[in-house]
Amino acid sequence: MSTIDTRLKAMAHEGRRAMLRSTLTMERSASDLARLSGLSRPAASQHLAMLLGAGLMRVRSEGRRRWYRTDPDALSQVRRDLDSFWSYRLEALKRAAES
Repeated sequence: MSTIDTRLKAMAHEGRRAMLRSTLTMERSASDLARLSGLSRPAASQHLAMLLGAGLMRVRSEGRRRWYRTDPDALSQVRRDLDSFWSYRLEALKRAAES
């Protein structure tokens, strides 16, 4: 499976998207992410493992705690990949508007 396929699959679940949104600007603990996404702690751990495996999230250890944060570069790559599907339509619209 390609990187983009893995990342899109990881982003397919609403709970995982909630985790990504809540860690865009700040680090959060797994417990915080479970609470914010409405998932049980064990379910949140499984979802975090998938996000980490897809490279969409980073983790930092501090003592016994682990802090999670969305990887902005990975999200940018997903966006670039998705935008490539629409660029030809935008070019056609631009040509139509200019003629």
